[in-house]
Amino acid sequence: MTLLEIQTFLQAEFVGGGRRNPAEVEIVSACGSDLMSDVLAFGRQGEILLTGLTNAQSVRTADIIGAVAVVYIRGKRPDEECLALAREKGIPLLTTRKMMYEACGILYSRGLPGVGDPAEAETAADGVEADALTRSFEIAGRNFSRAGSASTTVKDILEDIGIDPLVIRRVAIAAYEAEMNVVMYADRGEMTLSVTPALVTLSLRDEGQGIPDIGLAMQEGYSTATPEMREMGFGAGMGLPNIKKNADRFEITSEVGRGTNLDIYFHLGNRRENRA
Repeated sequence: MTLLEIQTFLQAEFVGGGRRNPAEVEIVSACGSDLMSDVLAFGRQGEILLTGLTNAQSVRTADIIGAVAVVYIRGKRPDEECLALAREKGIPLLTTRKMMYEACGILYSRGLPGVGDPAEAETAADGVEADALTRSFEIAGRNFSRAGSASTTVKDILEDIGIDPLVIRRVAIAAYEAEMNVVMYADRGEMTLSVTPALVTLSLRDEGQGIPDIGLAMQEGYSTATPEMREMGFGAGMGLPNIKKNADRFEITSEVGRGTNLDIYFHLGNRRENRA
């Protein structure tokens, strides 16, 4: 289904973003949610995202998962920060007056499938030219306007050096979830990206409240998010589980009152470790 057909079916209006001809933009599936953690968990490359969340996090999430476009429901319109980011990323933004249920139903009835668990796939990244690459990014706690910027930069770096897109997607999702945890729960943090011909590693060190019970925090649906965090589309209790799901190996330590350390590993080859 093309983006132009979706615009017609939903009686939607283009409000900014993309630069391509909508008649030439192919959409493979649709995902409807206001919880960006759910989109990160179940979204698919080449989908269209339907949401009522009109801040920049909707576009950052779409960019991370490889969504082709975003449709805002109930006549909602994106703010200026969101529009600017969409122009930068080349992601078309539309608005429709239809409710979420109706919009998703229309697209489904027209033959556009929904999304499920992304298929597992792994290929080598032969495009890595250097023996090693390391970059570090400061993350400010409670700075929601900049939340996700480090993860977007990580994704851009991996694309520039030729890492396989399937690996990039997993790294980007894990990076985004980890970065959002720092923004929401810590005073400050640092994300370090390391790339060798065999391995991509994300390391995060934060200074903050720490996690009293890691086992509980790893359970899907468990959340201590505030209303402000939920307004941003996060706090569904999917952050740490999403990281583990996308990583080949995931290590976490935390000390209450001091902070949390994450080490996340992605193999650039055919070997996959047990993630459990």
